[in-house]
Amino acid sequence: MKKTIHLTALYFFTFIFLIACTKKELSVPLVDPLTPIVENPVTSQLFDDLNEALSRFDPLYLQVMYKDKRTKEALHEVGKNLLQLLNTEPDNLSIQKKITDLYHFTSYKELQNYSNSIRTNTNSIKTNIFKSAHNLTTAEEKMIIAARNSFLKNKVIQLKAASEKTSSGLWTDNADWILNQYHYYSLVSNQEMNLDSDGSGGGECEESCCFDLKTCSITARNNHLINLFKFSFAGGTALSLPGAVVGSLVPGLGTAIGYLGSTFIGGLGGVIVATEFYNNELIVCIYNYKACLLRKNGN
Repeated sequence: MKKTIHLTALYFFTFIFLIACTKKELSVPLVDPLTPIVENPVTSQLFDDLNEALSRFDPLYLQVMYKDKRTKEALHEVGKNLLQLLNTEPDNLSIQKKITDLYHFTSYKELQNYSNSIRTNTNSIKTNIFKSAHNLTTAEEKMIIAARNSFLKNKVIQLKAASEKTSSGLWTDNADWILNQYHYYSLVSNQEMNLDSDGSGGGECEESCCFDLKTCSITARNNHLINLFKFSFAGGTALSLPGAVVGSLVPGLGTAIGYLGSTFIGGLGGVIVATEFYNNELIVCIYNYKACLLRKNGN
């Protein structure tokens, strides 16, 4: 009888212990509530198409894909000047041909279609995903930057696989084009996600001024992406404003941008304005870096 009572008591306390342990285990959350796993709604085919269109007007794209020997700054200036000329003479066939040839489109109509697709896609993302036609919030800007990084990573992975097929002789169609695309997107990924002290991908900083420059360059690059998004969506009135803002930082630049023409309101016009901002921010970064070095050296 005593043995039966002891066994019953042992089973009872074992049962209570197991319940207590089970409750303790179930009380631990499976996912940290502070870091929820949420899919980025910007990561979509719409955003991929926007990035593809933007690349066609990138001076680096012209250098890598079409072996243009001019600097990125020089290519940007040519594009900006041609766009300004189109503002005054929108039906000038000679100017239309020059800007078409600069960006290597088969026709002026194709160039216009790419420009319009940039404006249309940014508009669709703002109104359909963010449900707003107003300024982006900080959270929305972070989502765009994250989506851009995701796009670049996926693009490099896809092109790397395609280039390996090409180099192994399994696929020879458009081999040079694939390899050049892989080279271009690899460079862009390094510049946007692994900036060195001089603005390129590479090594690490070893002193404070270099860190400041690196941080400033990364900020400028992120601002460039957000400005591409903002100004590509903007209308003509908004496009006339950034010139004045930039001009307040660098005298004369505001009037140099001016109004970028009804033919390219948003789209290519937005790309030109955003790049003008970016180039100016990099100049400020470099000046601050030089001033930092002078202070460190006691000058």
